Amino acid sequence: MSDIRKLASSWTFNWFFGFNQIPTDEDCSIYMKSVLCCAKADGVISPEERDWAVGFCASWGVADWVIEELKTYEADEDLEEVIARSPQVSMAQRDLLLTAIRVCAADGEFHEDEKTKIKQMASIIGVKEEIVEQLEQLQKEEFALRQKRINLLYPENSPY
Repeated sequence: MSDIRKLASSWTFNWFFGFNQIPTDEDCSIYMKSVLCCAKADGVISPEERDWAVGFCASWGVADWVIEELKTYEADEDLEEVIARSPQVSMAQRDLLLTAIRVCAADGEFHEDEKTKIKQMASIIGVKEEIVEQLEQLQKEEFALRQKRINLLYPENSPY
């Protein structure tokens, strides 16, 4: 990993997750595969969901092979088996759930089957349903705040 990529990765993991170390590429791959399994709960991973997942993962500075793998990952595996491949992923608990919620909502529809799958994920990793509900609300607030920020910064048009 280049020094610049490592700097970007360190900053991103610290900003989004409060991490002081960079997870392995393998853990990042397993983490995002479990998220994509949730997004596929309604039968399809929409282009917006996959783009959000792949883009967010790319911002972590992961190896190219992780991104290439996620671009075509079918997400047909058993969720519990995917999570079990990495003790670190199951320890990520609430941020794993929030990322899954973000990805599932990226296409503008948070399908009931996706919500059910996320609750299954919560059960697997030991998070109570009331926390999942709080994370769903946080995602809605984050989305609204993002829109507010964009509208305030660029009330007419973005320069790009």
